Amino acid sequence: DLAVRNRLARELHDSVGHALSAVTLQASAARRVLDRDPDFVREALAAIEETTRRTVGELDAVLGVLREGGDGRASPTAPAPTLSADLDGLLKRTRAGGLRVKATVELGPGGADALPPMVSREAYRIVQESLSNALRHAGPEAPVTLRIALEGTDLEILVANPLPHDTPASRPGGGHGLHGITDRARLLGGTVRTGPADGVWRVNVRLPLKGPA
Repeated sequence: DLAVRNRLARELHDSVGHALSAVTLQASAARRVLDRDPDFVREALAAIEETTRRTVGELDAVLGVLREGGDGRASPTAPAPTLSADLDGLLKRTRAGGLRVKATVELGPGGADALPPMVSREAYRIVQESLSNALRHAGPEAPVTLRIALEGTDLEILVANPLPHDTPASRPGGGHGLHGITDRARLLGGTVRTGPADGVWRVNVRLPLKGPA
């Protein structure tokens, strides 16, 4: 029961929390340039619409765990997002909020489709939460570097963004994102290293393609 509750908490935090952060920043960015950049405003509004639509579907998938007796299976009508199917959309929506993401994906000839399904799902959530943290803490228009690559028998995820000049105010009940990333990696037998270095905050995650039994 505790494992299922923790999974629900991670999914809700990463999907709904990311969506609300992204929509807030997208709306704020659109408001600032409302009179001088209508093309950007239209793009931001489209991203807000797409973000909220997708999040309703993801929320249905999480609630499907409860509807089916808490056995950990998601609703078949609302599959969990994956790197192979949903990374491009995530990057597009994140950039619409003003975050400048430079993404490098090096997954060999099979691409993300060749990843084990569980690794693909958890990796998507890890990337999503890392970008969400960058949005919240580095702020819009911050340059963010994302690298997703195969390293031997591991999938490596590296997200780096400049440290903010001012420490952002913490929100009540916040601060669970890095714990969620660590939990997701641990469940797959992976490792997480996070922290500042030379004015840059880095999240470095390694996930074995063949996790623990």
